[in-house]
Amino acid sequence: MTVLKHDGLAVYVFEDGEPILFMPGPHRFQKPGDHSADAIIEGLTQIGRTVITFDPPESGQSTRPSNLGMVEMHQCACEALDICGVEGAVDALGHSMGGLTTLAFAIEWPARVKRLVLVGTGTGGRAYMGAPGALWNRSHPAFWRMAALGTLHILWPRRATEKMLNNFIQRQSTVDPRWHAPVKVKPADWLRPRRGRADWHRIANKLDYGPRLVEVSAPTLVLCGRHDPQYPPECSQELASRIPGAQIVFFEHSGHYPFLEEAETFWAVVQGFLRSSCET
Repeated sequence: MTVLKHDGLAVYVFEDGEPILFMPGPHRFQKPGDHSADAIIEGLTQIGRTVITFDPPESGQSTRPSNLGMVEMHQCACEALDICGVEGAVDALGHSMGGLTTLAFAIEWPARVKRLVLVGTGTGGRAYMGAPGALWNRSHPAFWRMAALGTLHILWPRRATEKMLNNFIQRQSTVDPRWHAPVKVKPADWLRPRRGRADWHRIANKLDYGPRLVEVSAPTLVLCGRHDPQYPPECSQELASRIPGAQIVFFEHSGHYPFLEEAETFWAVVQGFLRSSCET
């Protein structure tokens, strides 16, 4: 791994081949050092790609002041590519909130996206808040427990309640509990400030790229765990049905993290798509 710093932006490069942009989670949680981000980075390098990613402003090693929004994330993505000497279009992959940001990047910056891989994501708040089976509405059996933890975090926005809420969400997001590794809550965490950019969710809830899906010009692969409670299958079905020529694959034994729960099959699908779309 190489870490590059530019005007307070931390850019990471994991070198092994043709470059691909891995869009981090704009809410801070999916970045190098996070279990799910590290799994994606490792998978991409194992199929021979050089991974370029970054810490969003005011998170990780990025000291740049934050200005929450898609414009900020997209400008950082372009800056990261430029710093690494990557010109023109590049393959891009995003998962969850990072996938929403990647989708928007392909719409707003089409000249910079060659091929698009969207994992466990959707068009915005309308999609994931209202989808059947989503953890964020009453159709999910664990909704009220999640809502209670969310309320506690609002009332006491500290590291402890943030960890508790994230632990609960991640446990609901795996089919096999062995893939859930809860983060320990320490006594001091009840006084420490939270680490995430929680206000991002207020922005994401208002976003809806559904009407603009027809603008996606890059070959697109949509991937989703059949039991994903964060972005249920309906969210991926909307993407695949409205993005021109998009392919979709469901992973029958996975939740929100098919690259963990069905890793071998997942990366074979990603590699096959990148190879075949390149040949065509």
